Amino acid sequence: MTQINLERREAALKRIILDAGDTALRHFRSRQPGEFSLKGHQDFLTEADTLVEQQIRQAIADAFPEDALLGEETGSQTADASSLWVVDPIDGTANFARGIEHFCVAIAFVSQGVAELGAIYNPTSQELYMARRGRYARKNGLALHTANTDDARNATFELGWSTRVTQRRYLDVMTAILSQGANVRRGSSGALALAWVAEGRTDGYAELHMNAWDCLAGLLLVREAGGSTGPIPTDSEGIFNGWPVLAAAPGVADALARATGIPIAADDIPPVAEQTDAKSAAPRYDRPAVSLIASDFPGWGMDIYIGGSAGVTNLALLERYDIRTVINCAVNLDIDWVSSPETGIGAHLLNHGSGPIRYYKLGLVDGGGNAPAMLYAGYQLMRSALLQQIPDKPSYRNRERGNILVNCRGGRSRSVALVAVFMHLECPERYPTLASAIAHIRDKRQLHPDEWYETPKPELISLAQRAIEMEQALRAAGLGLAQPKTR
Repeated sequence: MTQINLERREAALKRIILDAGDTALRHFRSRQPGEFSLKGHQDFLTEADTLVEQQIRQAIADAFPEDALLGEETGSQTADASSLWVVDPIDGTANFARGIEHFCVAIAFVSQGVAELGAIYNPTSQELYMARRGRYARKNGLALHTANTDDARNATFELGWSTRVTQRRYLDVMTAILSQGANVRRGSSGALALAWVAEGRTDGYAELHMNAWDCLAGLLLVREAGGSTGPIPTDSEGIFNGWPVLAAAPGVADALARATGIPIAADDIPPVAEQTDAKSAAPRYDRPAVSLIASDFPGWGMDIYIGGSAGVTNLALLERYDIRTVINCAVNLDIDWVSSPETGIGAHLLNHGSGPIRYYKLGLVDGGGNAPAMLYAGYQLMRSALLQQIPDKPSYRNRERGNILVNCRGGRSRSVALVAVFMHLECPERYPTLASAIAHIRDKRQLHPDEWYETPKPELISLAQRAIEMEQALRAAGLGLAQPKTR
């Protein structure tokens, strides 16, 4: 598979798993106690399992109709692993069914029998784990590495349980682990257990039989995070029938292998081919320098625009759309608006004075690294900028509010997150959820589906949800904000 085709699937994977997680979370929040059935002994099934898998299957079929899919609930129409998506719509269904917030969506992409991409998403904690073979293992954009534990007596292992293995065998393995002095836990989600090994939260995971949909994404995460694993089949029969799984931090992998009888794998996975295609970058699309997101926004009487650096620095364009207020969301973008410099500026001083725009800067990082309340501060800044009354004095040149432009470098992520929070909180009857506001902005800003995984970034979606929760808590406490004033 060419690098550009793999990167298209990488972009789609992130979008698909986040959307699937949102669906799973909605069903989790609205579930009723006891609302599940059993496929077999201790094998839970909920309505959400089937619906989420159908959603994933349709999204993959729409984007990559030539690819096959192996899903936990609906199986596969083919035994071919040459270009195969492996899907567990809800791993940890027993937890899901009983209201325990420890479950996930797990998806891997397999090319020629080898897992090239893997993603695991816990929507309750908004933790997104992603891996690409030979490139990275990350959680919410930050690099992962397995634990540096080197003594089993200091280790915590997780031991998965399967009805396909006798209880005697399971208890023998547990006894062997405990006899080494290690702690044993069980969280009832094999995919999350593997993600935790990759992250260093636990030191190892073993299960005497797992299906591909439970473990392929997690095993790729562990390998790319520097961990050791047991053998991973690359033939169709092995992938479709399941196998014993081991994953551990390198310093305690041998101890876990001895206790379970699962050997450490030789490094027999084919190396990643050198990238030779100069066009293999993720797709970028042309779009307007600024985009009209909402006209005559209810209660505020102004138009809302979103743009990137090319739009916010085009004064003629801002004048054409009567944009007189700008909020810059990018910490890594500075703009010199000064058109009327102060007189008598010393040569050792930077240019300063007034410009043609009422300009406010929030300064978000596009991804991780922002303070938890920073996007909420942005919502307050946007609201306050629109409410601000400018004095009628010569030193205050820009008294007209006009329309507002919210910008970042590309007008695709940080600005989208801030405007979505504002639109949802200020007009919930039109935008009843954060997701509906983001969907509206994606449409108006011409953001293509294979960009959605980063428009906005998952970390910013988490901050946006936190901002909404903070504002709702203040309103519930009777600490409401001033009412908007139309111009």
